[in-house]
This record gives sequence, C-alpha cells and structure tokens, in this order.
Amino acid sequence: MAYATVAQLQIRIQMRTTPTAAQNTMLEEILEAASALIDNVTNTDAGGFAVPAAAEARYFTAFGKNWLRIPRCTSISEVAVKASLTATTYTAWTSPTTAMAGDGDWVPARGAVEDPIYGEEPYDLLFTDVNGSFAYFLGGDGAPVVKVTAVWGDHTAVPADIRETCLMEAALVAKSYQGGQADSIGSPNFGQIGIRRALSKKAIEYLVENGRIKPLYGGR
Repeated sequence: MAYATVAQLQIRIQMRTTPTAAQNTMLEEILEAASALIDNVTNTDAGGFAVPAAAEARYFTAFGKNWLRIPRCTSISEVAVKASLTATTYTAWTSPTTAMAGDGDWVPARGAVEDPIYGEEPYDLLFTDVNGSFAYFLGGDGAPVVKVTAVWGDHTAVPADIRETCLMEAALVAKSYQGGQADSIGSPNFGQIGIRRALSKKAIEYLVENGRIKPLYGGR
C-alpha cells in the first residue's frame, strides 16, 4: 500500500493537463515503490506505516502474570483466553465499555510495566482489572493461550513526515521520467534538474535498499 495518493502526487509535480489512466497507473506504481523504500530504510514491516483496514486477531503466550505485552495497537475489540493449556477454544473476557471504565476483565495501557500509562494509545500492554474476574493471564509455557483482536499499528493515519517523504521521492522519479531520462530537464516550476545518463544514485539506492544488489563470490 502506498503512503500517499495519486491526487497528492499530481499536486506536488503540478500536472497541467488531465492525466490519462495509464499515467495515473504509473504514478501509483511510483508511489508504491517509494513506500517500499521507506519500509526498508526504516526497518519497518511492509506497509507498517499504513492504517489497517480492520481489526485482526493475533495469538500470544503469557507468563502467569497480571500483565501481557502486545504489539502496538490503536483499539482493542476483544481479549480471549484459554481456560487451560489443554483447552481448544478461547473464552472471551468481558471488555470494558471504555478504556478506563473499570467494568471489564482487562485494562489497556502503554509504556513500562512498572509505571504504565493506562488508557492512552497506542496500547502495548494489557493488565487484568482489579474489579474483573481474573487475577492473571494463564501461563502458556510457550504455547499461545491469549487471543487479542485489535487494530494493530501505532497511528490512525499515515504520519505526515512519512507521507511527505513518499511524495518527495515519488516526485523526483516522476519528473525524471517526464524528462525521458535526459542529462537534465527544465521547467518553470523546478528550474533545471541534472540527471545522469548512467544509473542514478537514487536508482542505485532503490536497488540496494530493496535487496536487489547481490554479493560477489569467488572473484566474480
């Protein structure tokens, strides 16, 4: 998934005419390539800065404590726990009506276990509620015993700096295509832009960051 839209890129490169469907497809592909580069440079899972479309269930082991560390998420719709290690189903715990309502079996939090920040997103911790029915999460001995359904990630929109980085990278590539990969191109908007005929530094960066440069063996 691209971290910016074709419409946003059209504004950045100041297209003067209505683009064709083929041109829009090209811009979308450039945005997707720029987004993949950002993921690799930042060591982020593919699409990690995108906003998930829906909640997803993930499974965790636990350690018999009153807290459980989870990946970052912006909302939690259900926490379900096995009744025993041999159980084949997960039993849903009562969810709080709001993060800090105190009327459920669990409480979301973030930060350090010793000094958590309760009820503040993005969540990366679960605690059993002192008013709930359970004192701890069942110890899993390495096996999955807790199922958490949540919207995973730490943002509700693509971060502005990620969006703009994607657009800046995509605009550079799009303008180089418009110039037919010439040594330089010029426009009233951007002035003169120098472009090497050989493979550009930017193109090499794309190949390196996407793992396309293979190592040499045996002197070859």
